[in-house]
Amino acid sequence: MINECAMMQQINTNKKKTYYMTSKDDGWMAEQAETEKRVERYLAAFKELAVQDPDGFASLAPELLKRSVWDWRKTDPVFYDKLTMWLDKECLWTPFSDIMPKNVRVNSKQKVKPIDKTSLPEQYSEIIDRFEEKFSGDYHRWNAAKRDQFIILGMLALEGKNGVRQGKLAHYLGMNKLGPGGIEGSNAIRAAKIALSRQEKGLTLKLFDDAKGNGSERLHAFADSNLADYVARFVLSHEASILLPAIAFAE
Repeated sequence: MINECAMMQQINTNKKKTYYMTSKDDGWMAEQAETEKRVERYLAAFKELAVQDPDGFASLAPELLKRSVWDWRKTDPVFYDKLTMWLDKECLWTPFSDIMPKNVRVNSKQKVKPIDKTSLPEQYSEIIDRFEEKFSGDYHRWNAAKRDQFIILGMLALEGKNGVRQGKLAHYLGMNKLGPGGIEGSNAIRAAKIALSRQEKGLTLKLFDDAKGNGSERLHAFADSNLADYVARFVLSHEASILLPAIAFAE
């Protein structure tokens, strides 16, 4: 009798454990396993087709991606625009995962009020003052170097510590003559970051993190996400924000 009670108690305990599965759970897991196996086989098939007929696959893949995105996201014009830009050029230097929807940071199309510097820590307030002075005056009369600096500052601030790939920066500076992220674009980005970093002088903060990677996939980012947010608000409230690319700043 004691053994029977112990056995029943063990059965009841087992039912409460995560490994105790019902027939419904078994069926769901079997469906999931089949789906995963199908996806694995489909990906392998696409890869083989791309190897055997690269031109044909390259012509068909964009339409397949667009249809898949439509089935998944339905009416999501921002992501669809980002996908269109990615298919057009950015796929050459940006992984598809980089354009996937993430948490919203700042919407470049929204109206942004000038930042209230009195509420900022002293270091942040000071560097915003310096940027206001640096980018004062009619932006239509800025030279190419100052326009480049503003665009790079804005693009990097809007992405914070996530960063922006060099090929993308070069593309929006209009410097793809020597290939995505080529020498001309690389030099312009380096010069702009050096000029912007001079605003740190005398402060304990650091504007940019060390760049990582090589070529068009080299990643440039802010060192401080809080500072990036403040600079993004400054940039978006500036009349020259019209110089920034509209895509890729919102989900």
